[in-house]
Amino acid sequence: MSAPFDINLVIDRLRAEVPELQSVEGVAEYGAVTSLRDFRTPCAFALLVRERGDGEAPKAGRQRAMATVGVVLAVSNYRDTRGAETVEELTPLLGKVRAALMGWTPDIIGGRPFQFLQGDVLDYDASTLLWTDVYQTQHFIGVTP
Repeated sequence: MSAPFDINLVIDRLRAEVPELQSVEGVAEYGAVTSLRDFRTPCAFALLVRERGDGEAPKAGRQRAMATVGVVLAVSNYRDTRGAETVEELTPLLGKVRAALMGWTPDIIGGRPFQFLQGDVLDYDASTLLWTDVYQTQHFIGVTP
């Protein structure tokens, strides 16, 4: 199979493991949001950010693909205008998302445990914070022998 990494595996994992999230969606829903105020917080979006070959020549018609996945978390605290309480909203959810994904091996051909790469603030206003964590795993594409 040569399909890209199935991001729905990550969405399903987060829905099952982090019930505190109002919703866990994908790229279409994330792209539809036009303002920080439009996020139904707390929520998460799982996005396939990048896929690349690992530089090795294909073997038996299959090649390893490294998949980079971003998880965007949106949290709000309307009592806070400086960010400290909003960060307090983020911290436990971020811990649960990381616990659900780090070391988890998706059920795919050649899947490997998720590895954390980095986390960053994407955006912030007076009450809503967007944070993204970036992870990497692998799978195989090409002909299955």
